Amino acid sequence: MEIEKKFIEILRKKIGDKEVKSDTDLRGLGIDSLDLVEIIMESEDVFGVQFSNEELNNFQKVSDVVKAIEAKKA
Repeated sequence: MEIEKKFIEILRKKIGDKEVKSDTDLRGLGIDSLDLVEIIMESEDVFGVQFSNEELNNFQKVSDVVKAIEAKKA
């Protein structure tokens, strides 16, 4: 849950104060591909993980990113 909170904080820097839950669709937040890359790059720095381009393309929801971070940190 801590990873999710931190990731949502990173997201909010881009999207403002919109409501975000684990099942929130990233594209539904108005995030374009450049925004997503910037968000993921910051997340990689914060969490100390790396994502491939293929993984980036599979991120649809907040929970997808959180699960991927958790798996890499395990």
